[in-house]
Amino acid sequence: MHKDKVVKMARVFLLEKSDVYRLYSVRQEGLLPSTYIICSAGLRKVLYSPQLAGNRLLDAMEKNAQLFAKLLQRRVLAKAKRATICELVFLSGGLYYALNSGFRRLFGYALPQCFIGIQRQRVEGTQGQFRAVCGYENFESLPDKANIIIGDTIATGSTLVRGIQLLLDAAESKGYSLESISVVSLAASTEGARKLASLAKNHIFRQHPSCKVSLFASEMLFHLMPDGTDLRFLMPNSIMPPESRREALLRYGGYLSKNMKCAVFDWGTRCKNPALHWKEFLEFASAELESGKMDAKGILALKRMKREAEESLSAMRLSL
Repeated sequence: MHKDKVVKMARVFLLEKSDVYRLYSVRQEGLLPSTYIICSAGLRKVLYSPQLAGNRLLDAMEKNAQLFAKLLQRRVLAKAKRATICELVFLSGGLYYALNSGFRRLFGYALPQCFIGIQRQRVEGTQGQFRAVCGYENFESLPDKANIIIGDTIATGSTLVRGIQLLLDAAESKGYSLESISVVSLAASTEGARKLASLAKNHIFRQHPSCKVSLFASEMLFHLMPDGTDLRFLMPNSIMPPESRREALLRYGGYLSKNMKCAVFDWGTRCKNPALHWKEFLEFASAELESGKMDAKGILALKRMKREAEESLSAMRLSL
């Protein structure tokens, strides 16, 4: 089936609405029944501000982490014992989801944490295919009857799948069961969401039949480009509620909402190496502004972001 037809079959329903957020349920063959889309001003601040990096980005994510924590508590963890709730951190990108901070600020307790060091390696001779290689793992804090929380930016889904496979192995070696696995993502692709659903069906549910697997995505499920890295907004394989489409067009216009290089760029670089991120963003912005392809709204938006990135990079250099 053609991708355009697949997307048209997706159904998105509003579940919750407040002054701070809207939570939608996504229904489509190949996705988990518990696939959600969160819309909020805080999440949009990060997704529509690729020039945002360093302290300002980390501050924004700490606020978003409280929203993630609130929704996890409402949708998955309401009946879970506190001792069973554990964060699985994918190094290094998962650190910047600040989920532990969100739980501490909202509920007053810190999460036990397990850690996995995973790197994506491009499969030689392919376009957009990666394998995930683990260099470090620590499951000392894994409890029995665990309710696992993961923060991950999901492109191909290779890192997420490999990380959960290691979690399943660790639980099996300890003789432990898993009650739930919840993934929160600032930017998740439709393809990655499908990979998670396939993993749940073929592996998680077979080993842990009562385990609930959920995905909480921000704003939409993004279109994954052929390079296996870049996530685009209004493209054929994107799935979103109507408000997300309106927001993309309002902020970016027709051209940039399809051609912004990536919703988050390289998440790890953006968080841990702001200077390099700003350089990469400025290269992209300069090339697009010089291309002559952009509409007026996109030009205004990109010029503003470029100016802010230049100011941030200059301020960092002056402080050295």
